[in-house]
Formats: sequence, structure tokens, C-alpha cells
Amino acid sequence: MDIKRFLEGFGKGTLLMLFVGGIMLYQTTSEFLVSLKPAISFADMLEEGTVLRPGDHVGGEVVYALDYFATESTYTRYSDGSRSGDRKAGRYYLIPTASGFVGLKSREQDVAALDTLSEETFTYLESGAEPSTQIYTEGIVQVMEGDEAGFFTDYLESMGYTKEEIDAMGEPLLIRYRSFMAIRIMFLIGASLCLLTIFLLCRRYKALCRDLEVARKIGTAG
Repeated sequence: MDIKRFLEGFGKGTLLMLFVGGIMLYQTTSEFLVSLKPAISFADMLEEGTVLRPGDHVGGEVVYALDYFATESTYTRYSDGSRSGDRKAGRYYLIPTASGFVGLKSREQDVAALDTLSEETFTYLESGAEPSTQIYTEGIVQVMEGDEAGFFTDYLESMGYTKEEIDAMGEPLLIRYRSFMAIRIMFLIGASLCLLTIFLLCRRYKALCRDLEVARKIGTAG
């Protein structure tokens, strides 16, 4: 079969659809699979026996939050070498668990609520008044590395924890916000594009085979 003829008949637009669908699947498959796992809630993390591991799915109302230990900002680098001003992109909060602490990387739009919850958490530790701020978030558990881990450790040390006590808490973990609904939608769109392309590919292949068979029969009859 003439592959060049086959691909030309298939169409560049359809091949582009396959490429886009493949990229979307590549970018979302791993986190789509995480989204299918049962979510561990922030309340669960306060119970003895709950163990967080990299790749876990976390989701629910944040129960307690201590102060933030780092911030994140983004900027745009232009072709002439200059850059835009920093744009705030959320903060890293300290979240208590039954076995120690984990980090929570928030969205910028959740900072105000988490700051309020942090103040209420410190009030709770002093007076016993339960926090009233409600904020839902979800994310994926990752291992902290580089500056993230350094800031996390520095903050714990400023709270009075020794290096030995921090090491005993295990590897520093971070809950990084993810919109799993958006991830599921992107995954399904990517899968649909790939399946549609495969369907068109099969239909084109069958049509080309029929054309070749007709041409063969005409040649034989002649």
C-alpha cells in the first residue's frame, strides 16, 4: 500500500487532531489516574494511622492551617531579555497531621481564606475556640525538594523543632493544588480526539483497500 497516498487522503487536520489529543493525554493521564483514587481528607490526616504518600489524592475542607512558610510568584520573560513584574501565585501553608506536618501549596485566590483560617487556628490553640472558616481544596501529594524543603525545614526549626525531630517526621511532603475536574475534562477530550482519529484512520484504510481491490479486479479483467 502507498503510505504517502494513505496519509495524504487522511488529511493534515485529522493528523493534527491526533497530535493534540496525544499531547493532552500525555499531560493529564498520570493525574487523571490520581483523581480516581479515594480522596484523603484533612480530617483523616489528623487521625492516627493515616499515612500520606507521594501520589495520593487529597480533598476536603481544610481543618487547621498554621502560618505560611513560603510564597510563589510568576513573571513573563520577553524576547529582549526584560521581564514583567512578579505576579502572586499562592502561598505554602503548614498543615498539621497526626504524625507531624505537611505543606499545602494554595492558589492565590485561596490565600485570604487560608490566612483567616491560620489566625483562627492559632486562636484555637490558645483558647480552644474551633475555627469557623470553611475552605475546600484538593490536590496531589508530592515530595518537597530544593527551596520548598529548605523553607519548610527552616520554619519548623523556628517553631522550636530540632533537626532530629524534623527528620523523624519523614520526607517533607507537599499537597499541591490541582483542579481534578479540569484534569478529567482534558483527559476525556484528549481520549476522544485520539479515538476519533483512530476511527477515521480505520475507515480510510478500509476505503483504500476497497479501491485497491477494485483496481486489481479491473486490471485482471483487462
